[in-house]
Amino acid sequence: MEFYDLRTFLQALVGRNDAVWSKEHVASLCRICPIVGTDIGAEVAAAEVEGYGASKLTVDSAVKYLQLANKLFAQAELYHFSASIQELIIPVYKSRRSYGQLAKCHTSLTSIYESILEQEASPIPFIDATYYRVGFYGERFGKLNKREYVFREPRDVRLGDIMEKLSHTYEAKMDVNHTLHIIPDSRQVNADELQPGVCYLQITAVDPVMEDEDLESRRERIFSLSTGSVRARVFDRFLFDTPFTKNGKTQGGLEDQWKRRTVLQTEGSFPALVNRLVVIKSESLEFSPVENAIGMIETRTAALRNELEEPRSSEGDQLPRLQSLQRILQGSVAVQVNSGVLSVCTAFLSGEPATRLRSQELQQLIAALLEFMAVCKRAIRVHFRLIGEEDQEFHTQLVNGFQSLTAELSHYIPAILSEL
Repeated sequence: MEFYDLRTFLQALVGRNDAVWSKEHVASLCRICPIVGTDIGAEVAAAEVEGYGASKLTVDSAVKYLQLANKLFAQAELYHFSASIQELIIPVYKSRRSYGQLAKCHTSLTSIYESILEQEASPIPFIDATYYRVGFYGERFGKLNKREYVFREPRDVRLGDIMEKLSHTYEAKMDVNHTLHIIPDSRQVNADELQPGVCYLQITAVDPVMEDEDLESRRERIFSLSTGSVRARVFDRFLFDTPFTKNGKTQGGLEDQWKRRTVLQTEGSFPALVNRLVVIKSESLEFSPVENAIGMIETRTAALRNELEEPRSSEGDQLPRLQSLQRILQGSVAVQVNSGVLSVCTAFLSGEPATRLRSQELQQLIAALLEFMAVCKRAIRVHFRLIGEEDQEFHTQLVNGFQSLTAELSHYIPAILSEL
């Protein structure tokens, strides 16, 4: 049963004034899968043409398909969608005063909401799928030549997996005059410079873009996706970041490392009835080396602040909070990993590179470092309140790491000693 069929059912029943669902319920269904339309006109006739005669266009038939959709969403752990489907079923039982069925629906909703809470409380972000941008270059691809698609794959499919799968698929389509080559990186491709007789696939992992996300933010995107609340996610924009240097090399020192962010717009949205959507628009913006450095520090600061400000409903939430706080703190001030912040200071606050910074960039970098250290200090205090005797040694390591980091940073920012 496809979503299009389910939409046809609901729209036809609304158009027939069956007094169970309204246009708002159809709109709710379409928000789950925007690729289906919302126009109610002529749906009754369309439904009958497609084989759903009037005898089959019943509320009970629609409920059967809604229950199937709910089951499939639950199996995929897409619980927000499951909740939306259940809320479409409830009006039917309300209109019939079927209190036993209503009780089952609300019991199911309770379980669904508990699953949503569990997903949101997990320190490991929930990922319902993986997404890959695939570019096709070569005459042998026919209509696919010079086109880009975003593929939606199961969440356990990694970059190497989809490379292998597509390689096998398209190698079988080559002839004696054509060979297949995988472009191993996400650099910009000039199709006119590619070798004739060779068909190229460029496969890049991409991230879905949240509806309210600031794409010009210099923060690393791992924060925006991993700490955002789990919700019903519908995506039609995707992005990937490509490191580069002005001298042509992909990687360089922090003071030379630029980043290009490419944003893709697809025709239609995921989840969809197909596993790939064509890219209809591509835009890019660039971040300078110092913007990258500031963004890295702001990302760490935001991750810590988010953990400190995350509301906790009961004392039972303290254990996961402690575990996630320890993980973030260890990656911020532990002696063995704080070289990241120090390397930023070495790259931009000492010697010749410091003279290349504009005054505003210098002030922003120093402000980011001071804010990072202030939040680290606050987080260590919170950590002390949460731990038991078994974590005292780990806490001492964090304190020593913070003090060591403060002393090192004071060589570049003397004011840090008075600020903290």
